[in-house]
Amino acid sequence: MQNKTCFASIDVEKDLGKEEFQGVEKLDIILDVFKKHNLSATLFVTGEVLQKYPTKFQELASLYEIACHSFTHRFWNTLNLGERQAELDKFIELYQALFQKKPIGFRAPSHIIDDDGIKLLEEKGFLYDSSVVPHYPPFKKYRGYPGRAPLLPYYPKNTAILEIPVRGQILGFPLTGAWIRGLPPCFYKVLFSVYSPSFITLNMHSWDILDSCFLNKLEKIFKILKNRNYLFHNGEQILKNRQ
Repeated sequence: MQNKTCFASIDVEKDLGKEEFQGVEKLDIILDVFKKHNLSATLFVTGEVLQKYPTKFQELASLYEIACHSFTHRFWNTLNLGERQAELDKFIELYQALFQKKPIGFRAPSHIIDDDGIKLLEEKGFLYDSSVVPHYPPFKKYRGYPGRAPLLPYYPKNTAILEIPVRGQILGFPLTGAWIRGLPPCFYKVLFSVYSPSFITLNMHSWDILDSCFLNKLEKIFKILKNRNYLFHNGEQILKNRQ
C-alpha cells in the first residue's frame, strides 16, 4: 500500500470562550502522545500565548514547528487591512525575538481568510498558509474562505504562497478535535476503510485536552491513520516537498 500524507497540527490559544490558558498549560499531555508515536506536528500559536509562555515554546521549537495563529485570535473578517497588518507585525516581532528567525506558516483564527488576507501573508514573508477549508459537511455552515478550493496543497493564483488546505474526509467530515470528541473512533475507521485520500489533515486545539475522553480517542485515531499508511508531516516539511 502506498504511503500517504497527514498534516497534523494543533491550534494553541486561549481556552474556548474563556480568558484562561488551561489547555496551553496541559499541552504537553497531547504532545506526549505525538512523542509516543514519533509523529511530526505544527503548532499554530497565537502571539498572546508566546508572550505568556516564551520559555515553554522555545523548548518545544526543537521538536515541533512553531507557526503563526495571529496575535490575539480576533477573527479576520472583523478586522480591516491595517488591523490585520498590525496583528502580523506584532507577532513577527515577538517570534523573531524568541526564535531568531521569521515565521513561515500561518493559520487564520477560525479559518476565516480571504484573497486579500493571503496576499498580505505573502507581503509579510510567509511561505505557506493553512486556513482554507475546501469542503465541509453540507449540514454545517462554514464561515471561512469564500468559494471552492483544491483538496491538495496548491498555490493560489498569482501568489507564491503555498496553501495547505484543511481537508475533510468523505462528504467533508473533518478530522478535527471537536469531531473527534463527538464521534467514536470507529466512525473514522469506517470512513478510512472506504476511502483513504493521498492527503489528509488532522487538527485540534490546545483546549481539546480539557475533555477527559479526548486523549484516548486521539490515540485511536493515530492508530487508524498509521494502519492506513499515513506519514505525518509538519507544514515546513510539506512546503519543502513542493519546492
